[in-house]
Amino acid sequence: MYNPKVVQATMGAIARVRVFYISLSEWLNEITGVPVYGTFLHGNNIYTETLSSSGLIVMGNEGKGISPSIQKRITQKLYIPNYPPEAESTDSLNVAVATAIVCSEFRRRQEACP
Repeated sequence: MYNPKVVQATMGAIARVRVFYISLSEWLNEITGVPVYGTFLHGNNIYTETLSSSGLIVMGNEGKGISPSIQKRITQKLYIPNYPPEAESTDSLNVAVATAIVCSEFRRRQEACP
C-alpha cells in the first residue's frame, strides 16, 4: 500500500484510513450465501445477466485476469460486451474502466428497483 503511486493516488486519504491485509482466497472460503461476481472474457453478458442487490465483485489483474484459486469461488462470471456488438475491439479493458462499468450497472439496477 505504500507504493509511491498508490500513496499519490490517495491524495492524502491514506492517512485517514485503517488498512487490513487478508488473504482473499481464505476470506472468500469463509463467506457463504453471498454471490461472488467476477469479470471474464468468456462470461455472461452483464446487461442481460440477473444480478443480485448484494454480493462481492472481484476484478482481475489486467494482464493475468483472476487467479485460478479465486476463480473457483466465483459464482457468476460476467462479461462486458463490445459496443456495438458486431464491432471488433480489444479483448480486454483497463481494470479501472471495467470496474466503473460493472459498478455502474449494479447501481443502475439497484435504482431501478422500487
